Amino acid sequence: MAGKGTGSFKENPGAKFSRSSTDVDQKKMTHMQRVRYLAYEKPSKEVEMSVLSTRNRLREDSRALQAAPRLAHDAEQIRQANVVGQLKAAEARNRVRVLRLRYQSLKSQEINQMIASQPTAMDSVRLQVFLPPQHDIRYPPDPLGRAERERVETILTDDSELTYKRII
Repeated sequence: MAGKGTGSFKENPGAKFSRSSTDVDQKKMTHMQRVRYLAYEKPSKEVEMSVLSTRNRLREDSRALQAAPRLAHDAEQIRQANVVGQLKAAEARNRVRVLRLRYQSLKSQEINQMIASQPTAMDSVRLQVFLPPQHDIRYPPDPLGRAERERVETILTDDSELTYKRII
């Protein structure tokens, strides 16, 4: 009933796969049988050495982490973490603000386009009454003209006060 050397699980269910299986026997096995056999196969020397070196490295790393002093309670780190958190929150608020402004701008552009594309002026006025266009939100216009702005900047940058100090 049990064939010797084949290592087949069906022939001898109580037996574990033995190392006596040859390459010919492994070629006769189905793929799943070969995988199961090789799962219990002793690894090669190279694999054993790499596993051993990995375990040693992990053990040394864990010892180094346990031996390192805990710096989490350092006041400087806590302050820096707070600053980083505040910066991230400010960036998130700014992204939300930019998205809101973009949405409002696109909405007002679409309403203006709808009003402008009406076939008659009466339809356009009627639509404008029901859908008032929200104008683009921009900074208020500069109250100073170009020449006035240059004059103010000249006065502000004058260190010797020759521009505006008059002798009577």
